[in-house]
Amino acid sequence: MIKSIGSLFIYKISLIILLLFLQNGFSQEAKPRFNYNAKYEPEKGIYHGAGQDKNGFQDYVNAVGQDKMPAIYMTYVNITSPVKRIERWGKSLKQVLDSLPKGIMPQIGLGFTGGKDTGAGLDKEVADGKYNKQLQAFYKMLLDLDRPSFTRIGYEFEGDWNGYSPESFKKVFITISKAFKEKNIKSATVWCSGGGSADFISLEKLMTYYPGDQYVDWWGIDIFSPEEFDHIGLQNFFDAAHIHKRPVMIGECTPRFVGVLDGETSWDKWFKPFFKMLHDNPGIKAFCYINWDWEYWSNRNGFPWHDWKDARIEKNPFVLEAYKKEMEKPLFIHLNNK
Repeated sequence: MIKSIGSLFIYKISLIILLLFLQNGFSQEAKPRFNYNAKYEPEKGIYHGAGQDKNGFQDYVNAVGQDKMPAIYMTYVNITSPVKRIERWGKSLKQVLDSLPKGIMPQIGLGFTGGKDTGAGLDKEVADGKYNKQLQAFYKMLLDLDRPSFTRIGYEFEGDWNGYSPESFKKVFITISKAFKEKNIKSATVWCSGGGSADFISLEKLMTYYPGDQYVDWWGIDIFSPEEFDHIGLQNFFDAAHIHKRPVMIGECTPRFVGVLDGETSWDKWFKPFFKMLHDNPGIKAFCYINWDWEYWSNRNGFPWHDWKDARIEKNPFVLEAYKKEMEKPLFIHLNNK
């Protein structure tokens, strides 16, 4: 009797240990990804992207390793710039991409503003045809690239720093989306919200900017400050994207006000919840990390980013090693396993 009770006790303990092991194992596995069959959507996993300039991208690649080369390269252009400037930007982008391993997809932030975060949106003028020559130069540049890309048309559209109005923004988005189809341009359209930076306005207000499913390939949202991860507005956005059957791109992300220099504290405050968010939301299919020292770029470009801190992952050994460990998980799609 004693022997049988002892055996039963050992059996129960072994079972508990096995269940704990399995539970822990499953907890480390990413949830199966949704697949909406959108343009350039990966069937499984999350595209890994970075930027947002040539040197920052290369520093990031050197830090994470060539075997984890991002599949996406971030860049920006303003459609209200002179035609010559758009042409120079396109030529420069082609040179950068040609210098990198074959197959990297550009992710283009396409703005139509008239100032530096001053709310001087020129969406109405673009919608009325004032910048048609610039649009044609932009289309030609994409055709010359002749590679899959993503275009975040009027990214962070609801942000007051852009100053877009819903009707003219939608008109511009639809115009560009139609042109992509008519010209067979290899670029997926991304409807990208400013998210927490725009105070997570209600979905009802957000949808006044929505051009319609027939014109939108992906939904996008930009994530910066740590308090955004737990905000109900973020989850509402993910849920709405799923209802519309659109994959989500985290178009821009960086540890604003946190940086990397505090090591494990920085990791726990921003990076840990960031990667948990990616794992827990199966509709997310791409993310793009901004590997910048924000004070430097604030001084250089004249934007109010002085207190955003240093987000360069190579500047702290703890953050770098933890980040590389995350990037080794099969959830993430790098250029070599695209």
